[in-house]
Amino acid sequence: MTNPANPPPQPGSAAVNPAPDRLTAILLVEDDDADATLVVRALRPYARRSTVTRVTSMRDAQAWLHRNACDVVLLDLSLPDSFGLETVSHLHADVPSLPLVVLTGFDDEDFALQILETGAQDYLVKGQTDGPLMWRAIQHAIARKRLEEDLRLSEERLQGIIGLAQDAILTADDTLTITLFNQAAERLFGYEAIDIVGRPLALLIPEHLRAAHEANVAEFRAGPVQSRVMAARREVVGLTRDGREFPAEVSIAKMHHARGLLYTAVIRDVSERKRVETELRRMATTDPLTGLCNRRRFWELAEVEIARLRRYGRPVSVLMLDIDRFKSINDSYGHAVGDQALCRLASVCMEELRDTDHIGRLGGEEFAVILPETGLSAAREVAERLREQLAAADIPCPNGALRMTVSIGIAVCSEDDMTIERALSRADRALYVAKSQGRNRVEVYDEIGASASLAG
Repeated sequence: MTNPANPPPQPGSAAVNPAPDRLTAILLVEDDDADATLVVRALRPYARRSTVTRVTSMRDAQAWLHRNACDVVLLDLSLPDSFGLETVSHLHADVPSLPLVVLTGFDDEDFALQILETGAQDYLVKGQTDGPLMWRAIQHAIARKRLEEDLRLSEERLQGIIGLAQDAILTADDTLTITLFNQAAERLFGYEAIDIVGRPLALLIPEHLRAAHEANVAEFRAGPVQSRVMAARREVVGLTRDGREFPAEVSIAKMHHARGLLYTAVIRDVSERKRVETELRRMATTDPLTGLCNRRRFWELAEVEIARLRRYGRPVSVLMLDIDRFKSINDSYGHAVGDQALCRLASVCMEELRDTDHIGRLGGEEFAVILPETGLSAAREVAERLREQLAAADIPCPNGALRMTVSIGIAVCSEDDMTIERALSRADRALYVAKSQGRNRVEVYDEIGASASLAG
């Protein structure tokens, strides 16, 4: 029975923020029976928290969404009546507020970025996704869409405020003395108009930025431009009466009158938008489980270090880490303990590594580390320290504490390395040797030694 105090979303809408006591409604759009079975089987452990409805075509999906509420769609790109990225764009255009997670058979980073740019919140590669990863992707998509909707609604709200003249508005004369201060400005800066009118505009600007602000005003005063809208101005920083700094967007206009120039500024606090943008950026570059760099962000940082190596010739080393027998941890103790192991590895590495080092989760239990300004000897010391600390780290589990070990491969980057993949490939070969030699050990890539070990 429907609770009148908490009515369900209207048909065709996305319940982006489902109530804690409500099941997550999942629409699976998949025409392949085998793939659909795998998805349903993967989500079976979450049956008490979700419902899965399956349709087999784009037309059926659109019809179902127009009649029913849904929290997230798992969308195959190859349907009888829709194929490729158009599948995402069509459904996104039809129900723009609905989170989309794409199911694809292509494990390609460039294609994945196209999927996200077309309107999806996440993607999963068929055959490489287990239940916990799929469930996390679903929750991530819902959270990401919620933030996107927050940002969209925030922008609409701000535009409405401008239309109603509810942004902070102030005027100042040619000496930059405040002559008008509206109620919105009172709320924003914490001053009463009676206290601030007649005082210098500099009171609303942090002291360390006042000289630059006066120079910008002087340039604006001397130039031919009569106004600068918010889109044409870089961000400025405001200062409240209690000393709090906040990011702001400003529209400013100048006009001449009998007593000289008069400046009018419309000021908008964008702290909330910045928070949302920062969170979206964090979600796009961070592994949601461990908090480390995800593969995409790690690759970006790695290429910067490779470029620095080629330019300055400074040493750079890379490590490849892999938890030994990770599958047996999941099988014996459950995926929750496996996740604890991954998080423990991340926290230990962050404690032991320098601020200038970079660590990323490349996938599963595989991690990579970039060590700038680090030659082979120092890299070996770092790797051994990590191995020892990880072997001594406790992992909480239902029966007490669990210990894990890692195998580590090391490679030194060369100026001939055009991309980080070559160095990581060498480190990965050294990691393979460490695994084959008994695990819980560090191996250094060596052209002859690694080749001989692999051949043997």
